[in-house]
Parts: sequence; C-alpha cells; structure tokens
Amino acid sequence: MQQQLHSQLVETYVAACRKMWLSLTPQDWWNDAVVMGAASRTAMLELQMVAAARRAGIEYADQTLRLIGQLPQGVVQQLVYPRVNTDPWLVAARPADSYRSEAVKNPSVRPDEWPSSDDAAYETVSEWIQAALGRIDATSSIDVQMAGTQATIDRYRGSKVLSYRRVLHPELSKSGSCGLCIVAADRWYSTANLMPLHVRCKCGVAPAGSDEDPGLDLNKADLDRLYAEAGSNKAEDLVNVRVKTISHGELGPVLTAAEARETDNPVPGVESKEWRTPDRATTVEQLQRMKNRAIEFSKHYKEVRDGGKEVSFRYEGRTYVFKPSSHLNQAWAYQRSMLNQVTALLDKAA
Repeated sequence: MQQQLHSQLVETYVAACRKMWLSLTPQDWWNDAVVMGAASRTAMLELQMVAAARRAGIEYADQTLRLIGQLPQGVVQQLVYPRVNTDPWLVAARPADSYRSEAVKNPSVRPDEWPSSDDAAYETVSEWIQAALGRIDATSSIDVQMAGTQATIDRYRGSKVLSYRRVLHPELSKSGSCGLCIVAADRWYSTANLMPLHVRCKCGVAPAGSDEDPGLDLNKADLDRLYAEAGSNKAEDLVNVRVKTISHGELGPVLTAAEARETDNPVPGVESKEWRTPDRATTVEQLQRMKNRAIEFSKHYKEVRDGGKEVSFRYEGRTYVFKPSSHLNQAWAYQRSMLNQVTALLDKAA
C-alpha cells in the first residue's frame, strides 16, 4: 500500500509540473524570471508531496512494528526534505537546466512559438521538452521514495529497533526488481544509517524481528534477472555480481553496480559541505535560504516590471537574467505565494 501511494503521489505531482512547464513559451524557458517563478510553485507542491510520503512512511512503520510485537514510539517530523546541500526551489528549477543543456547543442534552433508536428524543428524541440520532463520524473520518484523510507527508519529508531532489511517489490516495476536491489536484499542495515537507493528504486524496508523474511522472498523473475546479469545460474558466476554504495552530495548513500566516482552537488555560491542525514534542521536551513532568495528576487521582478527591460544580476554565485514576459506577473505571484508559505513554515518551526 505504501509503494502504491508513492506512485500516486508522484503521478499527481508530475502531472501538475508538466502542466506548469508546458504552459511556458519557448522564450520563457530562457527567462530566469519565469523559470524561477514556475519553480517556486512546483517546489511548494513537492514539499507537500514529501510531507505526504513521510506520513505514509510513519504509518507503514507503525504497522510493521506491531507485526513484530513492538510498540511504535518516538516523534517523527512530517516535513523533512530528503536532499541536502541544495534546496527544493533550486531542484524544482532543474527542468529548465535540462532543456537548455539540450538546446545549446542546436544553437540555430530557437523557435518563437512551439513548432507544429510538420515543422522541421519539431522533433528537435520535442527532445528538449522530454529531457526537461524526464528530469521531473526521476527527481520526484527518488525524493518520494527517500522521504518515505527515511520516515520509516526514523520511527524504527525511535522504537528501539536496531536494524532493518530491504524488501523487494518487483510487482511495482515494469521489469521487476533490478539486479542491484536483488543482490543487496540479503543485507541488514543499522537504523543509524539510511539504506542506499537508486533512481526509481521501489524497495521498502522491514524491521528486524519479523517472522517472515520478505527481503529474501525472491520470485523466479527476480532470480532470472540476477542470473542474466551474472551470465549464468552457476554459483561461481553469481558471486561475481557486485553492488557498490557511493556517496552523493545531495542524496547520501546511492546503490550502484558500476564503477562510479563520488559526487558533490553544492548550492552555487555556498561553501561545499559533506553529506549529512537530512533532518528538521537541514530543512529549516533550506527554507531560510529560499526565503532570502525570494526577497532578493522580488527586487528584480519589480525592476523588470517597472522598467520593462532585461535585468541581469548575480546571486549565490550564479548569474540570473530576468526578462519582460507576458508571464512575468504570474511568475512573481507564484514566488510571493511561496515566500508567504515558507515564512509560515519557518514561523511554525521556530
């Protein structure tokens, strides 16, 4: 049920984001005023999604704890953003980064209006849009999964459960559980640590002490995938299947099978910091950063509106270009709404 709810949360959020980003004009995708306005709206939608995922994670933890005769205990915060060294607003603006990264490969194509299906540029521009929308899919999927899992583990820890196991959910993936999760399913994790995930991971968790061992309940389809990855079903080949956990600057422990380097994704202009487990304090820091940015950006929205001219400025080590647009006032309204909501959240956390 928890994983199904996760899917529903992601589908609802992605639908709202798609509607938002697809409402922009081609020029808007290059206009930071409109992009950051749209992102401010979707950032608040993601925080709502994250809070709902954490509530579901707490409920799931309580159910599994009762199954092993354990009384759920401890206070678990409902709103903790699952990434660090960034903030929800910056992450919400990344679809535009993906769009622009694809578009710069074809500098001769800069449509004033969206091309029709019989236009020569249609397929090229469609690829830019799909890159942006694909970024939304991937980000929301892993954020919901991490938020729910983190809340469950927080409840386990508060209830004095010392370890937990990965639970496979092949029925929730089109191709079944991936080989990474299958190999990692026989591991126990301390509740002091987060379980490594990967993009679109569907694994759940189960507390130590359960009579059943769902983490090792592998069906034939799962095993076939593992055998395929290993090259055969011989023991000497199976032992060659390896998984590796790397440290991601925003997400922390990430499961991978390939050789990969450590990653670092700091906020532009902010001193790079090592990853630490997301908690209420990190979320409050992110909300305060969003508030400060919104206050600064409001000055430039007003400047563009009043002067009717393009404005370029630097903030947090990045250059932003705000341009006049028919969507400028709406974008500014989205940001003012976000500022009010973020301020309310900070007041509540004080």
